[in-house]
Amino acid sequence: MTGSNTGNWILAAPPLFLAHEIEEHITALPWAEKHASIIPEFVRSAIPDSPAFIAYAGLLFLILFSVAGALALRSKPQSIAWMVLAILFTARLENAVLHTIESIVFMQYTPGVVTAILIVLPLTFYLMRRLVRLELIRRAWLPGIIVGGFIAQTAAIGAMLFLGAGIDR
Repeated sequence: MTGSNTGNWILAAPPLFLAHEIEEHITALPWAEKHASIIPEFVRSAIPDSPAFIAYAGLLFLILFSVAGALALRSKPQSIAWMVLAILFTARLENAVLHTIESIVFMQYTPGVVTAILIVLPLTFYLMRRLVRLELIRRAWLPGIIVGGFIAQTAAIGAMLFLGAGIDR
């Protein structure tokens, strides 16, 4: 059904995506402190003082992607499990695109851009292409999946900031 190569990449994706969270954990707060003058005030005020929220979010993402991938691999093609997995992959893809745009706009390194370009973009493009090609999701679902990915990405950012606010207290 999925082909062992695609199934293996689906299972490998969560720990590979974790590399992105690790890059952000190491670089985000020092970068934000150094570049405070170019970060809008509403963003600066929402950034927690500790990078622990990124570690917690990374662990949560690892679990969420692992469970979603395992459920999809055990499900029939074009099931809700495959749609949910596609939405999660699209959210990661959109996150990587955002990191890339940030670096282009600022014309410099921004936290997460290295792994976004080297891991997240190629892996999510490959996986989404495979999900469509293997008819695990329908091509007609892509507009809804893209919107769902945006909503999931926005919710993930909100959850990370909420988690961070709770950690700082």
